[in-house]
Amino acid sequence: MSGILDKYDESIKLTYNYAYRMLIHLKNITDNFNKIEKPDEITKEVYRDSIIKKYETLEDLTWKLLSKIFKASGLEINNPRGCYKQAFIEGLINDIEIWDDILLSRNAMAHIYNEYDYEEIKNRIVNEYVSAIENLLNNISKQVI
Repeated sequence: MSGILDKYDESIKLTYNYAYRMLIHLKNITDNFNKIEKPDEITKEVYRDSIIKKYETLEDLTWKLLSKIFKASGLEINNPRGCYKQAFIEGLINDIEIWDDILLSRNAMAHIYNEYDYEEIKNRIVNEYVSAIENLLNNISKQVI
C-alpha cells in the first residue's frame, strides 16, 4: 500500500511543479506584454493567443492536480467541476464563484468566434483567474506538498 501512495506523491509533485511553471510562464508573458510601449495589432494578437493557450494548459493541469490529490486521499473525482467543488469544501479554494467562471470561460473558448469575446476572456484571465490559480497552488503547496 505504501508504494501506491508514494506513486501518488511523486505524480502530485510533478504535476504541481509543471502547473507552477506554467503559471510563471503565463505571468511572464503578461508582464512582457505590459512593458511594450506601443504594440501593433499583430503583437497584441500574438500575446493574447499566447496568454490564452498557456491558461488553457494551466487550467487543465490544475484540475488534474486536484484530481490526483483527492485520489491519493481515497476520492475518485475525474472532472473539473467536481474537483473545484471538493477543493472548496477542503479549503483549498476560497471563492467557488470565480472557479465556476474559470470553468465556463475555459469551456467557452472552443466556441468563440469574435474578437471582442476572446479579448474579454483574455482580460479575465489576466485580471482574475491567474491570481485565483496562484492562490490555489500556494494553498496546495502549504497543505499538501
